[in-house]
Amino acid sequence: MKKFWKKKEHHPTTRRQKYLMLSGATTFLIVVALVLLNVLTAYLTEHYPISVDLTPEKVFQLTDQSKEYLSELSEPVSIQVLTSESNFVGSGEYYVQANEVLKQYAQYSDQITLEYIDLLENPSLLSNYEDVQIGDIIVSSARRSQTLTAYDLFNVESGSYYGSYITSSKAEQAMTSAIMNVTSETQVKTAIFTGHGEQYPDGFAELLTSNNFEVTSLNPTVDEIPEDVDVLIWMAPTNDPDQEVLDRVDAFLSQEGKTLLYFADTTQPELPRLDAFLQKWGISVELSSIVETNNNKVINMNPYFSTIQISDLTLTDTMSDTSIPLTMPFARPLEQVFETNMDISTTVLLKSSDTSSVIPYDTDSADLENWQPEEYGPFPLAILSTKTFDDGETSQVVAYGSSVSLSDSLLQSGSFANADYYLSVMNTLTHRENVISIQSKTLGGQELGLNTAQVFTIGLIFMIVVPIMTLGCGMYLWIKRRNA
Repeated sequence: MKKFWKKKEHHPTTRRQKYLMLSGATTFLIVVALVLLNVLTAYLTEHYPISVDLTPEKVFQLTDQSKEYLSELSEPVSIQVLTSESNFVGSGEYYVQANEVLKQYAQYSDQITLEYIDLLENPSLLSNYEDVQIGDIIVSSARRSQTLTAYDLFNVESGSYYGSYITSSKAEQAMTSAIMNVTSETQVKTAIFTGHGEQYPDGFAELLTSNNFEVTSLNPTVDEIPEDVDVLIWMAPTNDPDQEVLDRVDAFLSQEGKTLLYFADTTQPELPRLDAFLQKWGISVELSSIVETNNNKVINMNPYFSTIQISDLTLTDTMSDTSIPLTMPFARPLEQVFETNMDISTTVLLKSSDTSSVIPYDTDSADLENWQPEEYGPFPLAILSTKTFDDGETSQVVAYGSSVSLSDSLLQSGSFANADYYLSVMNTLTHRENVISIQSKTLGGQELGLNTAQVFTIGLIFMIVVPIMTLGCGMYLWIKRRNA
């Protein structure tokens, strides 16, 4: 039986079908390319520092100083943030900036690992850490570890009505310093004197510890000064030390590379033995108080609290910005007894303004009400005394007129450079190498710097002139169209 096969008709592909096929293939390839591009971008941004920072101060980027240091890092460092990343960045815009900075440390060095540990979900991990809180950051190496808090990452101001608030970020400075600290082979040893009614500078001790200084306490009335101590800090003693203590300090300063930092205070009585010791080094602490007579230089409407001047840049080598003001509240003026005497020379480092004056200690309350300045500054507020040995090496005494200049609030303030200055003093005197100083970074726009007259003029233009001109133009167009 013959079978008949119906021949299948061949319909040629139309132009429209070709276009649709080509369009579909192109769309498919574009989608695949975009997916691959997103995967590649995610991988690169996670493992390499690829980002664009459009802020004027590059607040989300590491400085070249930190990048250079990280490129030479040769031992593993662990960074552990004791909260989840979402909780960390949820604390505010400055935490977002700090988080971006943290991520870049791991991106710029394969020696650094970054980990977020949510202690709320893993409370048992708290037993592995001492004296830490949720949100702290632990930087550790095989040598040692260091814990950073929010006060280490940011400059914080205390407001009158709204409590404390962040004024700027020092996250990069804190992190780079912490990494240097935990990887450093040696530390400069500093001893803070006790036993004579001294004040203890808690904030300064914390600042030094976080910047790779080893800080201890020492009572020179009962203990010898260890040979490995490099710097002594003497904070406003209220009891006059006996000669045995002064002999120990003198023997300490007879060694090359040793330093004594002395801080005076307006609460101190007369200390004849200590005063005589300082005068041998060309320094005299006067029995009076600095007072500022120019209200434009007074802070918080307190004439005993004012800005001061840097008169010599010898100890400011590692300051990030010398234009930020310094302050030495409730200061006693110093006197430069001599400039050079045998192997000792002196230099004035800081001084008060030329509108400052002094009030003697013996001024009673009745005379104080009618007090008028008899002499004006500037008066020395910090003096460096240097003893030079035969081989050119030195030891030094640095005296400051204000112990309040080391108060916690001033060291944490973003408005004053006290912390930056005193850290530079320590770095320079001890000849520390590989020291990095990074300026704090502020989020948001810069101030316009307008005076009262300019603000009034601009307000007048936008509140009165511009609305009147807009209304006039509208009335003109309405009348013209109506009469057309």
